[in-house]
Amino acid sequence: MEKRDKIAIFTVVLLLIGIFIFSQIEQHSQWIEAFYARGFYRSYSHVPRFIFGYVPFSLGDLFYIIVVGLLLYSIAKLIGNLWKGRWKNSFRSVLFIINLVLGLYFFFYLSWGLNYYREPISTNANLQVDSLKLADYLVVLNGFLDSTNNLREHVDPSQWEEHKEAIQTDLSTWVQQDTAFAEFLSRGQIRAKSPINSRIVSFFGVSGYFNPFTHEAQVNNAMPVTFLPFTTVHELAHQQGIGFEDEANFIAFVRLQQHPQSFYRYSAYLQTTLYMLRELQGMYPDLGKDYKGRLSAKVLKDVEKERYFWSQYTGWVDDVMGIFYNQYLKHNNQQEGIARYDRMTRLVLAYELKRRGCR
Repeated sequence: MEKRDKIAIFTVVLLLIGIFIFSQIEQHSQWIEAFYARGFYRSYSHVPRFIFGYVPFSLGDLFYIIVVGLLLYSIAKLIGNLWKGRWKNSFRSVLFIINLVLGLYFFFYLSWGLNYYREPISTNANLQVDSLKLADYLVVLNGFLDSTNNLREHVDPSQWEEHKEAIQTDLSTWVQQDTAFAEFLSRGQIRAKSPINSRIVSFFGVSGYFNPFTHEAQVNNAMPVTFLPFTTVHELAHQQGIGFEDEANFIAFVRLQQHPQSFYRYSAYLQTTLYMLRELQGMYPDLGKDYKGRLSAKVLKDVEKERYFWSQYTGWVDDVMGIFYNQYLKHNNQQEGIARYDRMTRLVLAYELKRRGCR
């Protein structure tokens, strides 16, 4: 066995040991919160900012393309070697593929992934999410419906369609200045970008995504502008060290709820109200239908515009991506899968009750 083969095998062993250590650390959320989320990650997050943060386009997209291309090339090379009976070269190809996959897996958790196992935001923000009552839920929902309808009367989303990049820049600055969650969030890199091609991203059913390797928060600027502010701040929350989807949604709501710009507040209330209505319809279909009927014609038009946009990109690619992403979330401490997004309603309700002095 040549020296390079021994090095490759040794690297595999080291990566497996590292991944095993991470699997043990994952069971200790308090340790992760104190030493990783508020310690290592806060310091390390400055590194991707200096490397990738000032580049105007998505380097993360290029990274994914290169990795996928490299994997496909390596697999094709392995098949070719096996076909020709080149067993030594085949063995090296297998070692390379294993090292690449394990290396990415290890770096994912080191760079950002352990944030999935930190303390829940209900603990960090002192929110009581247990024993929430339907009566309280309806009181908050009533207020949100009124706010959504009233804000829509004073904003015109069509005036913002040509200013999507400006929205991302503006909200990145707003998040940088926000102190609501400063105690437990990183402030290393706070900047939103657009994908290299938002239309292609739309076929995957993705409104925004965070790259855990380059720490870039990316927002699909092809979707209707009404939902862009909420999505932008959601992805920036991931960038600051929030793993859970419901918690990123909750942070997006709180930050935009306090924004002086009416259009941004409308985006927050609209998205959150839709989550609350969907949750209510799941538990009490008739009641949910009645409450949804209170949305104004203008609001319903915005909702329909978004539905129509995504309907143009629905297909097998979107279905496959949905299955993959659902399993990805379950693997990373979110057993509800994609349904985890909807759980933001209990955080919002607990927050509103606390803010109003009810808890």
